[in-house]
Amino acid sequence: MKIFSSAQNYIKKNITSPAIQRIIFFDMLLLGLLFLAALCTIAKSTFFLWIFLGGILSFWNFFFMAIFMQKYFNSKLLGTSTDKLLPFGQILTSNLRLFLTGFLLYIFLKHWNADPVALCIGLSVPMSTIPILLICNNKI
Repeated sequence: MKIFSSAQNYIKKNITSPAIQRIIFFDMLLLGLLFLAALCTIAKSTFFLWIFLGGILSFWNFFFMAIFMQKYFNSKLLGTSTDKLLPFGQILTSNLRLFLTGFLLYIFLKHWNADPVALCIGLSVPMSTIPILLICNNKI
């Protein structure tokens, strides 16, 4: 439980938008459930393991993109932006994150014989939580 509370404190410290915080918390819960499903079914099938690993990759990209977007737009809106190279740095870090994600997906598919359908499902986990939360909160 200490790990969850420290992760929650880290998210609340770095993400100020309550809507994005809810998305991230829900993603963490969903990835935790996928991890438990992967542990329970690992002896018979690795399908849930690949969904979990794809979800972790996608969550990692979403989380750090959300942190950057919040810092960048808050500094622009408040007029405190002094870094002229901030967009260039974001392009560089985004491309490095995408390169690392693509490299890991290649390793998963080529060398570890991952299920491509499971990886695609896992990669869509963080983005699929947004409509789920909108429907559950009666926003749609």
